[in-house]
Amino acid sequence: MRVRHVLTGVALSGITLVLADTAMPAAQAAGVEAAAVTCGNANWPHTNKDNGYGKVSKSGSAAVHTGPYGACTIVGYVSKGTTVYYDCYSVNDSGNKWTWIRDANGSSLGWIYGAYLDDGGATARC
Repeated sequence: MRVRHVLTGVALSGITLVLADTAMPAAQAAGVEAAAVTCGNANWPHTNKDNGYGKVSKSGSAAVHTGPYGACTIVGYVSKGTTVYYDCYSVNDSGNKWTWIRDANGSSLGWIYGAYLDDGGATARC
């Protein structure tokens, strides 16, 4: 099953989030349970504990997710070289560091994999 978003992009203070097409994983479509991950939602409960910022360093763009896992829903992409602001970080069950990011106006964007940030991401844990 494919779900298409009507809106293809939203400009937020110089950051363009391009909403992704999402597809149900084949295992899920077949009724097979996938390993559970905690993805939360676009308003993941946390407080801003970090005054840091950095730039997206991944070639092209980096995906922004609803939770600190690659399997979580992608809510958009941030282009390479874009400055993002940090709230805090979380280390997932796989040992990977993810940072909750905001745009220049303070609007929450979501979780980004720390390896895609030029300085590795936030220094304060959520």
